[in-house]
Amino acid sequence: MKFLSAVIALVCLVAPILGKPVGGEEILIIRSESENNADGTYRYLWETSDGTQVEESGYLKPNGNDDPIQVAQGSYQYFSPEGELIRVTYIADENGFQPQGDHLPTPPPAGGSSARAAAPAAPRQSQRPRNG
Repeated sequence: MKFLSAVIALVCLVAPILGKPVGGEEILIIRSESENNADGTYRYLWETSDGTQVEESGYLKPNGNDDPIQVAQGSYQYFSPEGELIRVTYIADENGFQPQGDHLPTPPPAGGSSARAAAPAAPRQSQRPRNG
């Protein structure tokens, strides 16, 4: 019983310390706008005091006799831990999510050396020394 009381007392002492935010300054929302229309169009944006920004707009695109396609386009930006501005612009539609940004990898050009890289590698010979 004494052990259980000691554990409870320890938890009561440590819990407030662990619940505190860790370092850094408080990040505030300094701008926020939102618009939702009955025709399916929308627009929102927000910005925080640390330089993070998000903006998106969207609409319903007719799709013949099927349900309309939701199209969204926008951007977001933030600062990396190294202080570099990371910015992404995107569109999302019937072709999926298509981001663009200077920090994003680009696919290799078609043909050329990438065709060799796609070919299966030849099996490796065992490098184990032979006994005997």
